[in-house]
Amino acid sequence: MNHKLMKAVAASAILALGAAACGSSTTGNNSASSGKTLVIDDTPLSPMTDTFNPYSATSTGHEVTSDSLYYEPLFIWNILNPAEKPFDVLGTGYSWSNSGKTLTIDTRSGVTWNDGKPFSASDVAFTFNMLRAHSGLDTDGTPVPTAATAPSATTAVLTFSQPEYTNLFLIGQTYIVPEHVWSKVDPATFADTTPVGTGPYELDKFSSQGFTLKENPNYWDKASVHVPEISYPSYSQNFNIVNPLATGQIDLAGNDIADVQGVYLARSSDNHTYSPAAPYYTANNLVSLIFNVTKAPLNDPAVRQAVSYGIDRSQLSAQGETGYELPATSTSGLLLPGDSSFLEPSLANNLPSSGDPAKVSSILTADGYSQVGGKWTKGGQQISFSIADPIPYSDYYLDAQAIAKQLNNLGFNVTVNGIGDPTVWNGDVADGNFDATIHWSNQGPGPYYIYDGLLDSTLTAPVGQAAANDLGRWNDPSTQAALAAYAGSDSSSTQQSAINTLENIMNTQTPVAPLLYGAAWWQYSTRDYTGWPSSSDPFMNPSVNSPYLEETILHLKPVS
Repeated sequence: MNHKLMKAVAASAILALGAAACGSSTTGNNSASSGKTLVIDDTPLSPMTDTFNPYSATSTGHEVTSDSLYYEPLFIWNILNPAEKPFDVLGTGYSWSNSGKTLTIDTRSGVTWNDGKPFSASDVAFTFNMLRAHSGLDTDGTPVPTAATAPSATTAVLTFSQPEYTNLFLIGQTYIVPEHVWSKVDPATFADTTPVGTGPYELDKFSSQGFTLKENPNYWDKASVHVPEISYPSYSQNFNIVNPLATGQIDLAGNDIADVQGVYLARSSDNHTYSPAAPYYTANNLVSLIFNVTKAPLNDPAVRQAVSYGIDRSQLSAQGETGYELPATSTSGLLLPGDSSFLEPSLANNLPSSGDPAKVSSILTADGYSQVGGKWTKGGQQISFSIADPIPYSDYYLDAQAIAKQLNNLGFNVTVNGIGDPTVWNGDVADGNFDATIHWSNQGPGPYYIYDGLLDSTLTAPVGQAAANDLGRWNDPSTQAALAAYAGSDSSSTQQSAINTLENIMNTQTPVAPLLYGAAWWQYSTRDYTGWPSSSDPFMNPSVNSPYLEETILHLKPVS
């Protein structure tokens, strides 16, 4: 899932620096494969820092989502088809027992880390015990077991305090790290400049203007590796990427390109998006305005609800997202129409795309507010807050400006805090140092994963400490009970009831304001490689993000 917007086709000096640093037109010298270097862009990050810790939200590897190319999970799911069996990676099978509280994982034999030392189930047990001991690590909300053991070299057993059937998706996609390295470091501060992983690639060259990955000579599935080298050049802004992407200098990107037909698809028959015609992309996440509910006046549900009804989502869709991300139509927070089977009929189409000023006035008046000098005021205090988003994320920055203008015209006092460095923004949002922010959601095979990432208080932290998820610091017993009921059951009726509860909490309490159905931005070139996921071959979620990227890369074949 990516979320950035490109609005121009100019290239800057940083482009030349990035391409030169990463050797984007050369063939890797340390590989038996015959393909060319594959160049990937996921996020503008300049300068890059020599950090590849997969559990640090601000490490370079994590920010550009290259993690799964060197660190591997147990399994990878194609969330476009949740019924499909997952791809086996370091895991080869699993079973539940103890009413969903015990997960037994069969691990792959014959695997070595890229430093030549053997991998075993003990590394799996160590990783999960490490996550339990260090609660601040960035794990996308993966539940941690009360105990993790390895009764044999190919068997890991995870024991949880409550049933975790549904969370197999998060558990299975956890990056496994080597005990012989990570047991000697503090995982919260470890820079990990030379990642020791089991994945198909390892770090080759690094500079502040980009890095390259080369084939891991010890990889357990070398026959599937046909890309000898991968380059991640550094860009300072999204708009710098359009021209090199259109001309084939970048092979894979996950960005929102204005006029994708004119500036990208029409430039070459090798240029492709997930679908060949509008809307070009599939939706895979919920873009929301996340409220920091610890801060007044956003700790008032009536204020949050009024803000939500005051937003013209059609303008955000048309201007900020170029029509590729459609306006959210329901207060439920479901990703529609994909999750429409879960939708309570009363919540269908109850969120007017252009907003509802009359409802804003009704809600705030009933909450004791009145307009003083054209601004909604209570007890001498206006409804005043800021929306923080990175300036390089051009679409979110434009959306934030549009929301502020819309709400100010209705009597709010909203400002935009444009942050120059996405790394700073990531840190601020994780620590709760914001009023409101536009943010994407988790992805997953069903609505639970979006709700869990947005609302699960076990994943958050006090303001000033890094939260793994629930960035708005929502803490509500009814929400927790519903999340636990869904995750702890394999009954469809129990799960439907839990989702209905969460839908109504979203509708009445508005812990976040759904804005848009977030696109899976996906542009790829068939100039040098074929085998990409597309609407005609949806074998994998079309995402530059990890862990999906590993499975995509392993499906590629060089053009002869």
